[in-house]
Amino acid sequence: MTFTCNICGARNTVDALPTEPATCACGSNVRLRALAHLLSVELFGESLPLAHFPRLKSIRAAGMTDKDCIADILADKFDYTNTHYDREPRLNIKETHPALEGAYDFILCADVLEHIAPPVEPAITEMCRLLKPNGFAGITIFCHPSDKLREHFPTLHEFKFVTLGGKMLLVNRRADGTLEVRDDLIFHGGTGSTLEMREYGITALREQLLAAGFKDLHLLTDPIPESGIVLDHDLSQPLIARKAPYTQSPETRKELVTQWRRASEQIRLASASRWLKLGSTLGVGPNFK
Repeated sequence: MTFTCNICGARNTVDALPTEPATCACGSNVRLRALAHLLSVELFGESLPLAHFPRLKSIRAAGMTDKDCIADILADKFDYTNTHYDREPRLNIKETHPALEGAYDFILCADVLEHIAPPVEPAITEMCRLLKPNGFAGITIFCHPSDKLREHFPTLHEFKFVTLGGKMLLVNRRADGTLEVRDDLIFHGGTGSTLEMREYGITALREQLLAAGFKDLHLLTDPIPESGIVLDHDLSQPLIARKAPYTQSPETRKELVTQWRRASEQIRLASASRWLKLGSTLGVGPNFK
């Protein structure tokens, strides 16, 4: 199939669209392109390639270990910071951050919630608290077809990873002091913080998001093949969780008007160029009319 990447704008032809491996030279996969589509529709009302977003530094946003292909563009377009759990700029979403309360227009949380040590509910509540009153979270997370929430380590308390006999083990001391060792570990792309802590179902995910303070959820369920988005059974569910319908701030609207005026003036000056008039006479070049 042939598609245009809605992150970098490149045209691609592939034999198939697997869920996780990158299918564009920029590094994007189906999950990231689905998240980019939702972000564009939420901000601008239509699906634009990220590379074509207007530069609006009045929009403040944060990512949670976003991939470079999306993080670099967002940092150019917005007041955006790509945060990390284990290095600077650091953001541990399970902790409270009073100085950042109500700071962000949007937060991207791509395949993060399944890796947060239990209980996960405080992290979801904190993510909601960091958003502006009309802010939203762009989320991707795998939801099991059985629609059941399965906590893999419900008694996790004080734990560490150790390697024994060439195999990674989790050693946990429960709150009651009992010691347990687990070797049934599933890691996503590494070890440590990438341990799969849980599998969600849509119902449990919705309940947790609403309980945290989000008022509305929009799940992407239809494929968008022209953008390389084909939703398979094992794809992380892309969704938008809103505190309220997003509206552009006065500062953002002012930035848009300023850019429109600047572009209009550039077109006016270009259309008066004698070289463009000559090209128009010869039937070549742009037609600004």
